[in-house]
Amino acid sequence: MQHNTPEPGFSVTFHDGDALPVRPFAQRRRNRHGRGLRGSIMLPGLPGSRTRAEKFEDLVVDSAERLRELWSAQLADVEYLVEEVPDKLEELVASRSQAPLGKYTPASPLVGHAVIVIYRHPVEALCDTPAQVRELVHEVLIEQVAGLLNIDPDTVDPMFGRFRRG
Repeated sequence: MQHNTPEPGFSVTFHDGDALPVRPFAQRRRNRHGRGLRGSIMLPGLPGSRTRAEKFEDLVVDSAERLRELWSAQLADVEYLVEEVPDKLEELVASRSQAPLGKYTPASPLVGHAVIVIYRHPVEALCDTPAQVRELVHEVLIEQVAGLLNIDPDTVDPMFGRFRRG
């Protein structure tokens, strides 16, 4: 059945039953109008295209660079890592213990250099804003460096404790 409207160049066609070809859903949604697959909304070089994990790693790098400026000789061979969650997190949750925010491993003949690890999810869970995440990342790094160097955290960086006090 065909119905033509009075407007020139405009027509509506109705088909009965199996007259229309059946295409899978993925083809209808991904290749609209024959223009190819859809691309990403943000170009890779733009700041909005960075993931939360990449932004968190940037915060750790910024904080580590600040600490290396203050303690260049002592922190020259320290490696900084970001992990999503601590090992044995299920056991910590079951025992109702707070998850650690970071850990340090001193240099040893087996490892060769000292390692400081920051856990992304526990840190982000304690913060409400990106500014708080930045502050807490720096404080956790200060605590880990203080433990590694066996000194007071206030000695590592005079700005220590600003997030937790305020």
